Amino acid sequence: MHIHVAESVGEDDEQRKMYGSVPQLLAAAGVLDGRVLAAHGVHLSTQDINLLAKHRVGVAHCPGSNAKLASGVAPLLVLMRSGVPVGLGTDGPASNDDLDVLEEARLAATFARIGAMDAAALGAAEVLLLATRGGAAALGRSDIGAVEAGRWADLVHVDIDDPAFATGTDGPDEQLLANLVWAAGARQVTDVWVAGEQVVAGGESTRVDRAQAQSAVGAIARQLRAVR
Repeated sequence: MHIHVAESVGEDDEQRKMYGSVPQLLAAAGVLDGRVLAAHGVHLSTQDINLLAKHRVGVAHCPGSNAKLASGVAPLLVLMRSGVPVGLGTDGPASNDDLDVLEEARLAATFARIGAMDAAALGAAEVLLLATRGGAAALGRSDIGAVEAGRWADLVHVDIDDPAFATGTDGPDEQLLANLVWAAGARQVTDVWVAGEQVVAGGESTRVDRAQAQSAVGAIARQLRAVR
């Protein structure tokens, strides 16, 4: 089950008055006995985090949306250290306009470092794992999240002919990962495969006519603006 948990201050205050907290309410209702993915998890007490860890509840960390809506900053490092499976999320287009997972990785690392006041709190390799293996773990799946035999072929092709990779590809892996996380972004992803099917080719969707969809959205927007 996918459910928003402890996203905003107001929500958290009301739930704590009535039920103790959202995680405690879910536990009392027996919801945490199944497979659960909790979106956000911004306002969590130590008791809440221990409860999520005990039940192996996955958390979708959405730093971009949480920042835009001024919801707060999720305790990412505490969640990870407590054994809670955490993956990166983008939330929806209404609260995170570009849906760029690499941007989420950068924000996750940035906010974690600010919270810990430690510039080494979360490295490029660690945050990239949150976007891949971490997401699979949060979903409770072992068939995705890594390029390995027996897993679905979910792949991205990153164009390294860009200033973000000006230092070259013959350097240490740590440098390449740092370039990817700190300097590159979705603009460098030219091709995407999901379960072996190419869904993005040369930066364009293979399933949707972008130009047609873009035109349709513009037409609907004009209609909405005309409503008085």
